[in-house]
Amino acid sequence: MKISINADYMLRAVYELAMNKTDKPIPVSQIARNQHIPHKFLEKLFSRLKEREIVKSKKGKTGGYLLKKGPKNITMYEIIQAAEGEVNIHSCLERSKESNCVSVDDCTFRIFWSKFNHNINKFLKSYTLDDFLTGN
Repeated sequence: MKISINADYMLRAVYELAMNKTDKPIPVSQIARNQHIPHKFLEKLFSRLKEREIVKSKKGKTGGYLLKKGPKNITMYEIIQAAEGEVNIHSCLERSKESNCVSVDDCTFRIFWSKFNHNINKFLKSYTLDDFLTGN
């Protein structure tokens, strides 16, 4: 699995919100400018982040986005999952008998890929947005 630009942009946008020390929302245009992300593209990404309840929005002249919860409570897993969907390192883990995989029941490597994926997800869940703010 290769992490897409969506995840990179989402991470940078959410980091920008986490650095906000006020309770005022930050406009998408400001985040886009500060993080060098195309404005229209960022708007689409924020809709996904909002669906996943990572951010909340405020409409109007002083509108923009805020984190829905504190940086200590937002994991890299949540952000990457918002960008990429389910985080699976190998398509083997998504295969079933319906996919015509002849080795689905007795695959030599399935346990390895499952453990590998589990450890990647465990790491992503252990790393929070706050870790970026504190330099950990």
